Amino acid sequence: MNRPRLLLAVQVTTVAAILACVGVLAARHPWRLDLTPDRRFTLTAHTRTVLTSLPFPIVATYFYGAHDQVARREVEALLRLYAGVSPRLTVRMRDLDRNPGEAHRLGAAAYNVLILEAGDRIARVDVPNEEFVTAALVRLGGSAPTVAYLVQGHGEGNVDDPDGRQGLGGTVRALEADGFTTRRLMGVATVPPDARLVVVAGPTRDLHAQEVDALADYLARGGGLLLLADPPTPPSVGTLLGRFGIELGDDVVVDQPSRLLGADGLTARVAFLNQSLVPGGLEVGALLPLAQTIRLVERPGVASDYLAVTGESAWADVSRRALDGGTPVFRAGTDRPGPLPIAAFARLDAGGGRMVVVGDADFATNLHLDLLGNRDLLGAVAQLASQGTASAERRPERPEDTTFSPMVLSARETRLLLVAAAILPTLVFAAGGWLAWRRGQA
Repeated sequence: MNRPRLLLAVQVTTVAAILACVGVLAARHPWRLDLTPDRRFTLTAHTRTVLTSLPFPIVATYFYGAHDQVARREVEALLRLYAGVSPRLTVRMRDLDRNPGEAHRLGAAAYNVLILEAGDRIARVDVPNEEFVTAALVRLGGSAPTVAYLVQGHGEGNVDDPDGRQGLGGTVRALEADGFTTRRLMGVATVPPDARLVVVAGPTRDLHAQEVDALADYLARGGGLLLLADPPTPPSVGTLLGRFGIELGDDVVVDQPSRLLGADGLTARVAFLNQSLVPGGLEVGALLPLAQTIRLVERPGVASDYLAVTGESAWADVSRRALDGGTPVFRAGTDRPGPLPIAAFARLDAGGGRMVVVGDADFATNLHLDLLGNRDLLGAVAQLASQGTASAERRPERPEDTTFSPMVLSARETRLLLVAAAILPTLVFAAGGWLAWRRGQA
């Protein structure tokens, strides 16, 4: 063999060896760059924590239909991510039509159903996305449930409404995905003894004096209360909060530079989150429609702190005249400039009861929950109220049949986008047409 051929053989062998080494390293240390808008190929820290703490082996069996290979591939990719985190999770894919015996044993009678099996315990997931799969793993893990009661009867959003704009069905699903067991509570004259969290979301009618006393006693016994208060707030709610040193501004936050594209500037952006209460903060800022400010005053036996604050550009419309229409204008000496506190946390020294108050309830409705970091904020404040600690590492539920993400633009950015996307191209085409016409006339 002459020298050139020998050098070629050595080079080919070296390149093949390098590629083989790269393949082995990739197999042993897989790494993926997730560029999808909803990060569908990246598990949240919450899911990873659940997977790493599984107390026993679990078998996940997904029953699919041969006619829907797209759904099969999506679910299989998700389950492989789960199995890659925990060796205790075994994934099986089964054609429902070809495995009727196993489907009957596990109680699967429809396509696109996931069955989680741990010994004689079974959990069924009818919508196999990360939100519901993780919630099912939490239930199957056997840990004591964290029971959250959602109060009804004072004009709060309907917790049984999964689709209506003002419904709280999305709130229920979000809490269950975070490991809560949710229950409805008509009135709060008495708080059930198993309640770890009571949620009062946007009451528009007064609570009875007996209900105010029951919530105060529940907090004194170490309970957790999450209160979402829209302006104007019923006086009885203010009375309850006043016992623990929290006062509602009864105003409206105006945040023009942070408004949504096409909105009216009455959506407050959470610019700062108290990271001593919520370590890590929010990955994406939350947006609170028609929020009011919150003020803390000292009360004996209560330790409190602000939880969320707007940016400096926001200001408080004290008389709520912005709700009457038109462009709100800041009045020096009357309105309050930002930054403005819009959420607070209070803990009782005796008993350890916890209260989180957010000056808005609309962000938790079906209409707004999946907007930017709103779902993350809901999960963080629910954990903080129920446990005293919180993590904001959550992902909004991916809307069905879409990959579009909401976008927040300031007024200046909106004008720049309009000029760049519409006006400039029109002027360029018009100038080109005029030049072509002029040349034709010459």
